[in-house]
Amino acid sequence: MRFLIITLVFPVVGFSQAQFSRGFDANEAREMILLCNSFTYLDLYGDDRAILPAGYTRTYTSPVVGMDNLFQVYTKGTVGVLNFRGSTDKKASWLENIYSTMIPIQGTIQVQDKEFEYAFGTDTAANIHSGYALSMAYLYEDIVAQIQQLNSKGIYKIYLTGHSQGGALAIMTRAYLEFKAKASISSKNDFKVYTFAQPMSGNAAFVRQYNREFCETGKSYSLINPEDLVPTMPMSYNDSTFVRDNLVALLSKDQEVDKGKMLRDGLMLLFEEKLGGTVEKFGTAVSKQIQKELGHVRMPEPAHGINYAQVGNIIQLAPPEYPLELKDSSILTNTDFLKEHPRDQNGIFINKAVYKKPSMGLQHKPYNYYTAVLRKYFPKEYAKVEPKSFRL
Repeated sequence: MRFLIITLVFPVVGFSQAQFSRGFDANEAREMILLCNSFTYLDLYGDDRAILPAGYTRTYTSPVVGMDNLFQVYTKGTVGVLNFRGSTDKKASWLENIYSTMIPIQGTIQVQDKEFEYAFGTDTAANIHSGYALSMAYLYEDIVAQIQQLNSKGIYKIYLTGHSQGGALAIMTRAYLEFKAKASISSKNDFKVYTFAQPMSGNAAFVRQYNREFCETGKSYSLINPEDLVPTMPMSYNDSTFVRDNLVALLSKDQEVDKGKMLRDGLMLLFEEKLGGTVEKFGTAVSKQIQKELGHVRMPEPAHGINYAQVGNIIQLAPPEYPLELKDSSILTNTDFLKEHPRDQNGIFINKAVYKKPSMGLQHKPYNYYTAVLRKYFPKEYAKVEPKSFRL
């Protein structure tokens, strides 16, 4: 009887230890955005050891494929990470972003002489971003192979993460693994997603199923700076939410109305047919450019509509405080001004009105997402970061 109890209990214990805890964890978010900064550090300095969180070892970097995509694999004990690179300055990378014509949630993409049969959900009303789906056609085999490699080491807890375009690919990967690749990987695998500043990947139907499967179960989180425009892209008339959201806001005493967003959404809804036609024509032009970059690519017939939506479990971060740029640098030689305007121990003017507002590009940088996580959840660590470091 004792032997029977042991054999029944131990497998359950072993399996439970391989599962992530549900819910948002600030320490997990901090480690993931640090890993996302690896690409920036490698580009700038050729070395990312200064930014990697303690205990993580990079075990694999994929070849650059398709639309200038690659991902890294990290391990820390019994935990693995797939970290997807964001946009680069290569033409193919930006073609991936702007190839925003929607295609059905299931279908086949042909690249050269290979076919990629994909499924990112089961709802036939769901549509997805063409560019990100095309990138998955180049990445999926290596993604599955690296998960199998992690499993061979006894690693089944795997984070999926990425900043910007890399975040969109992390979302797509999670959906693909659930709805298409599940038979190719161990059922013991448990995935948790942390994305930062990612653009939208699909329409409202796609988001509803993604949220139900991964967000409502506490296994997917999106961290966003509300002043960063990228998470609001691609341009979308968002027909499924305009009337409901704005009418509720207007009638509510407690809910603040974003009049700028309301005007933008209303104009897009008003001109949705012309806008949709323009996007489809633009998509055809982008598709021709992709053919020049990649060779023969055959995509599914485009779906009607451009009603992109954001996935759930959105956590808003504060806009970056740094770097600071003076509106008028001559004040540094103005003795009277310096006497009247004190500075802190870092040489920063206490009166922030003398500085320009951070540019849109700085709102999006991965390092500023890291400092925003520190500012929100780890204020003591944030206070130790020198302002000059925020320029990355």
